Amino acid sequence: MTQAELAEGIISVPYLSLIENEKAHPRPDIIQPLAKRLQSTVQHLMGVTDRETLREAEYLLNRIHRSLLSQGAEHALKELDGLKNLAQQVNDSNLLIQIDLLEINCYIHQMNDSLFNKKMDDFEDRWELSEIDPNLLVRYIRLKGNTHLFRDRYQEALAHYKEAETHIQNVTNDVDKAYLYGEMSKVYLHLSNYPFCILYAERSIELLVKNDRWLEMCHQLNVLGTCHSRSGDFKQALNCFERVLRLADQFSMSQLLFSYTYHEMGCCYMRLDETDQAIYYLTRSLEMIEPYQVNDWEIGRIHQALCQTYLSNGLMDLARQHIDQAILHLQTRKKRLAECMIFSGQIEYHTGRIPEFLQQYKEAICLFRQVKATEQLAHACHTLGRFYLENGNKDEAIHYFHQASESYYAIIPSISIPVELPTKPIANGDQPSPLE
Repeated sequence: MTQAELAEGIISVPYLSLIENEKAHPRPDIIQPLAKRLQSTVQHLMGVTDRETLREAEYLLNRIHRSLLSQGAEHALKELDGLKNLAQQVNDSNLLIQIDLLEINCYIHQMNDSLFNKKMDDFEDRWELSEIDPNLLVRYIRLKGNTHLFRDRYQEALAHYKEAETHIQNVTNDVDKAYLYGEMSKVYLHLSNYPFCILYAERSIELLVKNDRWLEMCHQLNVLGTCHSRSGDFKQALNCFERVLRLADQFSMSQLLFSYTYHEMGCCYMRLDETDQAIYYLTRSLEMIEPYQVNDWEIGRIHQALCQTYLSNGLMDLARQHIDQAILHLQTRKKRLAECMIFSGQIEYHTGRIPEFLQQYKEAICLFRQVKATEQLAHACHTLGRFYLENGNKDEAIHYFHQASESYYAIIPSISIPVELPTKPIANGDQPSPLE
């Protein structure tokens, strides 16, 4: 619609230009017919925000985000429809951006690549990223990292989180800072960088406590406890998990949160070789999570831990039952799937099925290489190297030991002693090079 078409019969075109440039404030008898002709509302046309409506929208945003954490993406998306309808009553770009980002986050949790990519493309077309609020810009970059984190692409996720961190000095919302630090702690946990995991987890927890975000704080305590468990500080780990259980019970939080905490407690007791306690907590975790419509991988990781517990105690039949379930549920999580293939290979080796053992390990190595899980790749290659050496196949042993050594070096590169030989310099005339 042209300016002339909009102004016809209501006001002059020059006066309309003054209104559009915010240099004139029209009377209701002018603005109402303009809004009607545009099929809009007076509030939207004048940029007037109903503060009560905006407060209600902010409340719904927080509630839906918690719903995403506690009840899953499907439930959150249903609630999001109501928020979108409410948002049409106000003219607030920040609110609309937050709704878009929350919807993108739901698709990440669903691992729905097609909807995520479409919504992300729409978002980037709709909004000028250089002009949006720094808090929301960091949230946008963090979500791009999350889609990699959910697919075990940790280095790619970390690259986005570090990019977001470069904008952190402009962020005024402590909760957005806490979420970024929390995601960074998770990726450092997966990369076995425990000092950085603890650093960022503690930063996140401090900000979440300051803002009374108890649900998110409990999730972050689970991450911190898991980090302590994997680094061997089991007392600190159990303190974190027990703190979560006390808080979750006090605030009547979801069974899913309890399930995650019980799972990590079970893994902690497994590392302490306290088998009965490990099985108790892992079984409790499975019982609590199964009634919910959660992602398959969340169930699969509990079966994986139960398999590992039974395997370490020589209970092969029970270990096989759980590893079969784990592999069934972990098809979308390549790193965990590869770990399950290692456990399956160990079961095959124990029962004397050597070809099946080798097949499982080799498939696991391929997957570890795909997801750049360097530490796991090194250990798997090392195991096959030892197997072939002990069975007299030196060529295959050397092949896998070489892969293992390259992976170990990638984890802990040399600092003071170079491993690369100097290149041979070009000889001047008949002068021999120093290496000749």
